[in-house]
Amino acid sequence: GGTPGYRLEIDGFSTDLGKKNVSYGKHEARVIDVMGCDAYVDFEVAGEKVMSGLDAKKIRVGQVLRINNLYFQADSVDITEKSKPVLDEIFEFLNNNPKIVVEIGGHTNNIPSDEYCDKLSTERAKNVAEYLIKRGIDKSRVSYKGYGKRKPIASNSTAAGRKKNQRVEMKILSLGD
Repeated sequence: GGTPGYRLEIDGFSTDLGKKNVSYGKHEARVIDVMGCDAYVDFEVAGEKVMSGLDAKKIRVGQVLRINNLYFQADSVDITEKSKPVLDEIFEFLNNNPKIVVEIGGHTNNIPSDEYCDKLSTERAKNVAEYLIKRGIDKSRVSYKGYGKRKPIASNSTAAGRKKNQRVEMKILSLGD
């Protein structure tokens, strides 16, 4: 049965019924009625992975994985809502592999000044790291660094090249073996 007036928790966090966006991966839901009676269910949200390289059996120390589908407001450090799926995918990977240690690296193109590029790339990397930490990854496992315009992967002479150079990457620092 259950007495009407239900509350929902997903992964230990209370939410309004039907108002929770749940990331890909395994989760636990708990429904509690007004009398405190509860029921649990484990479930998995399947979907196409954004970062296909996130496989703990295949990665190696020193490997750098580009984080695609990560977007910031123009000339800003604010991560857009469209970025949530890839950030949640990285969180799930780190959460499921508690010994892996990573560095989040921010990069820019070569148009603005060195000082501006260094600051922007550092703050973007920091925001990604802080998102993961706020979700529950221990801060000792996630560092961040801004590389500015020092490590281009494409020519800065074209708009397409400059766009490729504006990126955030995740470097595997330790597998915890």
